[in-house]
Amino acid sequence: METLVIVTALMFATVLVVAVGERLRLPWPVLLTVLAAGTLFIPGMPEVTIDNELILPLFLPPLLWALARRTSWGMFRAQWRTIIGLSVLLVFASVAAVTGTMMLIAPGMGFLAAMALGAAVAPPDPVSVEAVAEPAGIPRRIIGTLQTEGLFNDAASLVAFTVAVSALQMGDEIHWGAATLQFLYTAIVAVVLGLVVGRVSSVLLGWLGSPTAGNALTWVLPFATYVLAEELHASGVIAVVAAVELSSRADATASDARLSGRAFWDVTELLITGLAFGLMGFSLRQALSHPEVDIVQAVAWGVAVSLVLGVVRALWMTVVWRINIHQGRLHVAPSRFADVVILTWSGTRGFVTLALVLSMSGALFPRHHEFTVVAFVVLTCTMIIPGLTLPGLVTLLGRHVDLEDSTDAATEDALDDAYDAAMDVLRGYVDEFPPEVVTRVADRLATIRSTGSFDDGDADEPDPDESDDERRRRIREQTRLVAEVRREALEAAQRTLTAARFRPGVDPSAINDKLHELDVRIVALPPTGPSGPAVAGGERGRRA
Repeated sequence: METLVIVTALMFATVLVVAVGERLRLPWPVLLTVLAAGTLFIPGMPEVTIDNELILPLFLPPLLWALARRTSWGMFRAQWRTIIGLSVLLVFASVAAVTGTMMLIAPGMGFLAAMALGAAVAPPDPVSVEAVAEPAGIPRRIIGTLQTEGLFNDAASLVAFTVAVSALQMGDEIHWGAATLQFLYTAIVAVVLGLVVGRVSSVLLGWLGSPTAGNALTWVLPFATYVLAEELHASGVIAVVAAVELSSRADATASDARLSGRAFWDVTELLITGLAFGLMGFSLRQALSHPEVDIVQAVAWGVAVSLVLGVVRALWMTVVWRINIHQGRLHVAPSRFADVVILTWSGTRGFVTLALVLSMSGALFPRHHEFTVVAFVVLTCTMIIPGLTLPGLVTLLGRHVDLEDSTDAATEDALDDAYDAAMDVLRGYVDEFPPEVVTRVADRLATIRSTGSFDDGDADEPDPDESDDERRRRIREQTRLVAEVRREALEAAQRTLTAARFRPGVDPSAINDKLHELDVRIVALPPTGPSGPAVAGGERGRRA
């Protein structure tokens, strides 16, 4: 019962922290880190422990599902070089650098223990990165690179962590040939499993129809996929990411399902991250009270590891910048030195670091209490400091960075196609409805072309004080017809954008935002009957 009370309190505190962060315009992961540190000063707090083996299966699958919903296979195909360079190679380079550093500065620390710690602190956290980067006004181009980096860096770090833990359990050295084969096996089997689960789930989601049942299924699927992958000794991370990409194609035009699903997973992501930070605070409290922990030494290790991670990231981003310049890839960050500075400063660590450190058992890691302190110092150095200083840094570099939140050409083409699809529907009504109805809808659709926003305003309502009954009826009928035509046009744009989301080169986050605007507008429209003009006109519009 005591644990339940603490978990409930942590979730409530998470909600309050997010509300405070929005009011103060501060990134909520930064405030969660402060909250975790605050648990150290609350007297009489009981110990809260969760089985180390349950940390990853409980926390990781739903968070991965929530993150992967924002991406698409089109992004994978278009940015595979960035994914390999930042999500895999940079993580392995960071693991190697931290491993060497810890063996150098920590007397008696073995290679495998140092490697496990390096794997835990190596991957930047995409949730924390987005929460820190977006309020700072970072250009969409740079945020896209940060999101791409976050696609598979968790998988790379988990593979390194698993290799180190397995070797510790076997009491043996790492056989690199076998480890390479294991990595290939875990990746290939995970992708195949994820595709199968994603295909089956897309059929189930389309068959269920109910948004409530669909959201419930998407809650179960990440756990089932992760556990099944682990039973096959494959990567649960890759399997979950692959599964969500296929399942996201199901019921593509159901606005109510997409709206409820987005809200559901936003809340899930928030509460799970808050719980992880809270548990980190309790683990840190236990570590600091342990008699064998040298706090000053552990903090010094954390600072050293943070510096090493920053240097490795800065050097890596500099190399990527020069490669992009040489290959003429100026639309991908980093394409200038200011991008390198911002990307280096945005390497925040978060959930995966917390989860991996919390999953370390005392039997395998005698220094796991010190590792907890090291991880918290890394969180402080890579999240709190950048989170509070990044807006000022962006302002300072403003004249060297294109601060226009412009959309890339492929995404602009998708928005144009959506506009054209809506206009095609409208043309099907030209001979059927009064000219003033068609004109009003055309004027609203024109705002899409001029502003890039599908938030096209509310339909005009008749004046309730109008004395002329006949005129009021005419206006009311006109308003109804406008709503019907708008529904057909917006649904056509919605279908076009949903299909465009999976094109190579299209920014899925930008498309998701536009789809959200469309979903809100469509759900707000009054319902139309199956025999009304909207159905007949819609068929004619689509044929047109």
